[in-house]
Amino acid sequence: MYGRIIVLIELKLKNVALIEIIEINFQKGLNVFTGDSGSGKSLILDSLDALFGGTNIPIKHLIRPDKSECLIQARFELPLNFEEWIAKKNIKKSFSEILISRKTFKNDNKFKTKFYFNGVNVNKQFVKELGLILMDFAGQSDTSLFGSSEYRRTIIDELGSDNIHEINKKVKINWKKLCDLKKKLIYQTEEKKKNEESNFAVLKMLKILDQANLSDQNEIIKLENKESRLSNNFELTHAFNNILSNLGDSSDQKSSVSELILDSLKQLNKSLKYDQKISNFLNQLIAIQSDLESLIVSLTEYFELLSSNDESLEEVQHRLFFLKDLQSNFSMSIPELIKKRNELKKKTTATFDENSINELSKNISSLEIDFCNLLKEQSKKRKDIAKILEINVLSGLKNLGLKNASFHINFVPITPNSNGKDEIEFLFSANPDQELAPLSKIISGGEMSRFLLALKSSIAKTPNTFFFDEIDSGLSGKSLTALIKLIMKIANKKQVLCITHHPIIAASANVHFKVDKKVVNGTTYTSLTQLQTHSDRQNELVEMIGGDSLETNNYASKLLNKSAA
Repeated sequence: MYGRIIVLIELKLKNVALIEIIEINFQKGLNVFTGDSGSGKSLILDSLDALFGGTNIPIKHLIRPDKSECLIQARFELPLNFEEWIAKKNIKKSFSEILISRKTFKNDNKFKTKFYFNGVNVNKQFVKELGLILMDFAGQSDTSLFGSSEYRRTIIDELGSDNIHEINKKVKINWKKLCDLKKKLIYQTEEKKKNEESNFAVLKMLKILDQANLSDQNEIIKLENKESRLSNNFELTHAFNNILSNLGDSSDQKSSVSELILDSLKQLNKSLKYDQKISNFLNQLIAIQSDLESLIVSLTEYFELLSSNDESLEEVQHRLFFLKDLQSNFSMSIPELIKKRNELKKKTTATFDENSINELSKNISSLEIDFCNLLKEQSKKRKDIAKILEINVLSGLKNLGLKNASFHINFVPITPNSNGKDEIEFLFSANPDQELAPLSKIISGGEMSRFLLALKSSIAKTPNTFFFDEIDSGLSGKSLTALIKLIMKIANKKQVLCITHHPIIAASANVHFKVDKKVVNGTTYTSLTQLQTHSDRQNELVEMIGGDSLETNNYASKLLNKSAA
């Protein structure tokens, strides 16, 4: 017998829907939640679903009324298959537990959510994938569990022997080889064609671009600026001569700005001895003088540039016309032409002869035959596994009260890829007059719970924590007995969380939580209590049975004693 496993250690909910704050410490085996209808039991499941990116609770109802944010946080032990998954995410495993958090904020009726993995911000897809490893949900509103084709395929493959795993490995290897060879063939064929068609054109274009002497990506902009300056040289020279005269050169008729500032500085210096506040004006004027001197230097440099043009207007216009014509002819900008010229210089005229291409084609044809045979073998083995799984699941469903249910695993041909040539569908019908349809689209919450229970008891590898929501709904007699046996069988190896209204399941639990709802001053509160004593559990079972009579008390006590035996 396997030892019981505990994976979900603790759940903390703060300001979630009707919950103000709850902290739940889970235990091994079967953990049950009981309480009156509408007390908020499913909020525990729905909160865990929301933690992993689910939508069981609409985001506008996730945060408790009159609050601006909420927190959902769960602590897990590391599952056995975790290291392989975390390695694929390129995350170094340096921790002994997993802490997943979801914080949702509301501001002006706008909602924002952040997810955290051991304190590090992660995206929604990350926590969704992690959730599939850590937990299986089966709630009344959960219909997306089997929406993933990869998940369905994994269920089939994990039921197979080492032989199917080896075939899957070969399929992936052959698929990669095929893709690589086909890419190589396409490349060589295209290169051969390009070389044949473009050698002459390449050399001609390279000669033109070399002769164009292109070096500056912004040459056209600079030439246009120079053209404008040369065309208006007289006006610019006259204007700048006057500007420099006004700012720095004095004349008989007037003083320059520089002289006026200097004279003002002298006056301020003389006045400083009368009032120290004048030092502020003095400092400001000194700064103005420094800026003015810097401006005069820059203006002088530009004026000298106007006076020493080393190119004629005609030369500039000729070069400008040439470059624009070059752009128009090749439909490329100057930067693109420079890049193209450099690429052409580096280009090698690698040739691929017909023999190399023919050899590649033969290798691809041979590998495609092998790949096709592998796919047929893989598909056949998967269909054989699926047939056995169908039988086992249907048997489990009948035992669980779904006697008229139908379950079929359908294989739909698709374009071959690294996973095979079939899309695997899980088709379900709860009633004889109901057509088979994809499981995730038609199954109800209670049916999903029982289907999951039947499925999980038939497969090998599963997450270590299951959460079932009212799977006992509508069951009695042999169906209920079979359900309890299946739950206890799973709880003996895994951790099971179960919302129930049935006293027999509640009595069988390793730990029992009671959920209550009360209204205080118009505000609703949902609370949770772990029932520790035999008396507390017996009282809760009496409430579940109905009526506080001697008979119900004796029956409740008998259920607990039988479960403890």
